[in-house]
Amino acid sequence: PILLAREALHENVAYRWTLHELSERVRLSPQQLTRVFVDAFGKTPIAYLTMLRAERMAGLLRTTDTPIAVVAREVGWSDPDFAARQFRRSVGVTPSRYRAIARSRATPSSG
Repeated sequence: PILLAREALHENVAYRWTLHELSERVRLSPQQLTRVFVDAFGKTPIAYLTMLRAERMAGLLRTTDTPIAVVAREVGWSDPDFAARQFRRSVGVTPSRYRAIARSRATPSSG
């Protein structure tokens, strides 16, 4: 069941998962799911989902010119300010700073 839970999160990163809904999907209580998930992956299911969203957002920031608010919605965060806080917690920099760093590394330097 724990791999099914992880798979569901990976397949539907942008979905607004609740712990209750995810636990019903894998037929465990929310408490059981959380305990087993933390044992297996070192994070709660919702923290894991946040990590996945931040990773997906980072990829989109690196590879597209899509506005940050739109990228945030695409990965499942409807509030761009909340998305920026979550991204910064996960990655260590704001989405705009991340994009600027990624662009500066992608541009060949002359010298």
